[in-house]
Amino acid sequence: MAKRSQTTGLPKTKPEAAADAASRKSKPSRGDYRSRKEREAELQRRVVLGVIATVGLCIVILAAFIIKDLVIDPNQVVATVNGDNITVSQFQQRVRMERYLLSQRINNAVDFYRTYFGMSDDQINQQLTQDPTVSQWLSELQVPEQLGNRVVNDMVDEQLVRQKAAELGITISDEDIQKAQEDYFGFNPETAGQPLTPTLTPTITPTPFVSPTPSPEPSATPTPEVTETATPTPEASPTITWTPLPTGTPTATFTVDELRAQYNTNLSNFYATVRSATGLSDAFLNSYFEYQALRKKVRDAVTSDITDSVLHVNARHILVATEEEAQDVLAALQAGASFSDLARSVSTDTGSGARGGELDWTPITSFVKPFADAVRDAEIGAFIGPVQTEFGYHIIQVRAREVRELDESGIEQAKNNAFDQWLKEQHDAQAANIQVFSIWASFMPK
Repeated sequence: MAKRSQTTGLPKTKPEAAADAASRKSKPSRGDYRSRKEREAELQRRVVLGVIATVGLCIVILAAFIIKDLVIDPNQVVATVNGDNITVSQFQQRVRMERYLLSQRINNAVDFYRTYFGMSDDQINQQLTQDPTVSQWLSELQVPEQLGNRVVNDMVDEQLVRQKAAELGITISDEDIQKAQEDYFGFNPETAGQPLTPTLTPTITPTPFVSPTPSPEPSATPTPEVTETATPTPEASPTITWTPLPTGTPTATFTVDELRAQYNTNLSNFYATVRSATGLSDAFLNSYFEYQALRKKVRDAVTSDITDSVLHVNARHILVATEEEAQDVLAALQAGASFSDLARSVSTDTGSGARGGELDWTPITSFVKPFADAVRDAEIGAFIGPVQTEFGYHIIQVRAREVRELDESGIEQAKNNAFDQWLKEQHDAQAANIQVFSIWASFMPK
């Protein structure tokens, strides 16, 4: 019993086996043992893997930024017109183009005053700031949001024009584009070879907006909606299209070949300079002139009723902000108050107000539609109004009315003014399908 009680029930081992087991426990196995060289190699492997992972992550992040900058951002929409989108990329290209043209126009004006009038820099600065058109250019260059707002609205106009062209089946040929380029540089093959009168000043063309003077103060707050920029005189104001100043002393006449060569040089230099200054492609510049040609064709189509005989009116007006103020002005006039004195003291149209409200003889096509309709049918000498326009409320007196013949430039201006009005009507009629998003302000080119 004593022997049985001392047994453990475990299998019995031989003394040699037990010694071997103890020896194995005291020595590390080959799998657990690594030399210093092996440990360093393992550490190096882990470092390499870490570097590879870090580089890979950096590449992924960089690729994400590249995709955002080159794919996502350029295709974001800044405006939509009847389902046609205007993208960030298109907006930025147009801003670069307009900014370059503004700079060139200002530089040409400076060169003109310095070269042909011998003005000092101070005199030139004073002259430029006093010129409403040049002052507007300077303001757009100095206030990016003002330029951007104008550009995005111009691009909305372009979509409206292109959509109308598609509706009317109007297309543009290479010859049309060439004509637009020639017009831009003032080259007319039909008059080539005649005595040359050098173009020393910028070419004046009617503005595409029936916009009055003075111009509004620039606002740095972008608007997310399509807005019409207008100021309070229902008169057409000019916008200046850059015409390169001649270099050297002009001769009395140029032959057709000489004029053509000079034009080709101007055109080639223009493309090269714009490419260098803005990074824009020749394809973009071609599309710029293509749109000028298309716009003119659409303009001619929607103003086909304008002939060389246009109704002119000799009128004066007083413009105020509210209908109540207009009624007070009307009552004062009917009580015998001086029209010119009231215009000078209360009219918000400071341009005509300083002249006693006088608008002088003006083609009716220069006025916005409510004003034009009022003066077309007004009794001569009577005080009429209040007439509401986007500028405010007008009290008007028509002095005389007659049909006058227009020369070629007058017809062009009348068509531009009428086309202006057509564009505004298109904006109003399609306002529900036109959206301008404030995102454009975040993508103004530096």
